[in-house]
Amino acid sequence: MGVKHLTSEDRFYIEKRRIDNTSMRTIAKELGCSPSTISREVKRNTPDDFLGLYSHRAATNLSKKRRTKASKNKAFKTVDAFIGSFIRERLSTHTSPDVISGELRVKHQCFISENTIYRYINHQEAIGESLRAQLPHRGKAYKRSGSVRSTIKNRVDISERPKIADAKTELGHVEIDTIVGKDHKSNLLTIVDKASKVVTIRKIKNKSADAVIKGFEDVFNSTFYNFKTITADNGTEFAGHEKIAEMMDADFYFAKPYSSWERGLNEHTNGLIRRFLPKGTDFNLVSDEEIAKIEHILNTRGRASLGYYSPYDIFMQHLKAA
Repeated sequence: MGVKHLTSEDRFYIEKRRIDNTSMRTIAKELGCSPSTISREVKRNTPDDFLGLYSHRAATNLSKKRRTKASKNKAFKTVDAFIGSFIRERLSTHTSPDVISGELRVKHQCFISENTIYRYINHQEAIGESLRAQLPHRGKAYKRSGSVRSTIKNRVDISERPKIADAKTELGHVEIDTIVGKDHKSNLLTIVDKASKVVTIRKIKNKSADAVIKGFEDVFNSTFYNFKTITADNGTEFAGHEKIAEMMDADFYFAKPYSSWERGLNEHTNGLIRRFLPKGTDFNLVSDEEIAKIEHILNTRGRASLGYYSPYDIFMQHLKAA
């Protein structure tokens, strides 16, 4: 006779038959299980303070608690000191459990599911260690305020951008944007590569064309990165596109008005940055070192969309293949 897992209905039946002083062997035969199953059920799931009286409700609650505890203990046996430390380190950079699981599998051959990581986080919360606050929270998509201007001279539409930019087979095709700080008095310039997802972040003085040009001058002087195409929205801060294109030796294109999906990667990347620098942050109070740290975190942690490799991993793969 196979092992039978008792249901709440079975336990209700046991309670009623035990009130009638029916033997455990008879109850077992009626339920189609072994007498030892009934004996074990009554012994394990009768609370001490019930004076030996079996209650189906109490038995069901005790059984559920035991299974939950066993499940947690089984899950956490796989979370050793290294994995626990790795989870904490990655959570400190607001990395999602899905990505943490993928990084452990791809880079360390440790097979820990996303659900196990969530259970581990909840378990640590229950014993007093706060990890949940470091989980990335998805807020509303970042939206540019104000109306779209159409006064940019000599703009070239995205429809003329070479198809290889979307193929993501080579480095150098980037999307750019600005992020506005508290009271519109501070700004960031963000540049993200479509193939590798490597992001570059620079503080700029204000949201003007000259400030964006200055930001690109800093990028030009501090990186060996080769730009091929640059795609922006229609904000007037990109009115100096011709100077930028000449400086970076790249072709400059503009997305269609109100078509943020044509620069979806940059919109998503800005959302990642907002996890570290939420709305209402005065970027003037954020040091260049802190900006560099955020940039480094985003470029060195795994991404599900990159097979759990990091943007820098993909960047180096492209360089080696070139």
